[in-house]
Amino acid sequence: MAQDRAFAAGDKSAVRWFAAQPYWWDSHYVQAVDEVVAFLAGDGISLEGKRVVDVGCGDGILTAGLAARTQAQSVLGLDLQPVAIDFLEEMAAAHGVSVDQSRLTFGVSQSADLGLADNSVDIVVTWSVFEHVWNLPELLTEIRRVLVPDGLLFIQIWPLFYSEHGSHLWPWFDVPYPHLRLDDDEITAELRERTGDPDLTESMIHLYSSCNRVTLDELGSALTASGFYISKVETEQSAVHIPPELQHTPLSLLTTAGVKLTAVKPALPG
Repeated sequence: MAQDRAFAAGDKSAVRWFAAQPYWWDSHYVQAVDEVVAFLAGDGISLEGKRVVDVGCGDGILTAGLAARTQAQSVLGLDLQPVAIDFLEEMAAAHGVSVDQSRLTFGVSQSADLGLADNSVDIVVTWSVFEHVWNLPELLTEIRRVLVPDGLLFIQIWPLFYSEHGSHLWPWFDVPYPHLRLDDDEITAELRERTGDPDLTESMIHLYSSCNRVTLDELGSALTASGFYISKVETEQSAVHIPPELQHTPLSLLTTAGVKLTAVKPALPG
């Protein structure tokens, strides 16, 4: 599941570093929730009254935002590691809000078994998850199983691996595309020098190593092969400078920074 969100729940050095960044809370509790809601609303879809599952919920901030800032019937956050509720509540209090658990629950699951009944979920939300999933068909098949007929899967990925920030290590590198220009030893040495924290370095290397390098086309193929109908796609692109050594890398890979999409589990015939 999502290592950039999931690792935070089990790695104190990493979660403390990210939580200390001024953008982290608002980027998940406010911005991410707003983006999910707006993307669905563009097709007349609301979370009101829906049973929502946030797969790969990581530190639980986005999950808590979905529960507090929408009218979903229920919101369940699932990840490989238990969410640190005390720390989530501490972060929430620091931002002047509380974690209302009346419609919010968290659980632990593996990608092969979400621990939910067939046809029991209306909407599955994933945020910065699928770039870290090594067995896409397995997870997609499991998500399809738990969704109701005509149920919706929302996927957001940023950054895609071959894009400028695809290493997930952008805070520590000044050059673009370091992961496509440097070998692993060079990346590790740079991180050690920049972070000055062995534990943080190791967690960041783990994060980098978790990237599955999936492309947008490969994601689309996995979705359709798993029985989903892709209903809407929005790619994120921006102006980038292409280094000389990457001149022969496909521009579609280098320039597609991220994606949001929705995919539907088709209703059974008849």
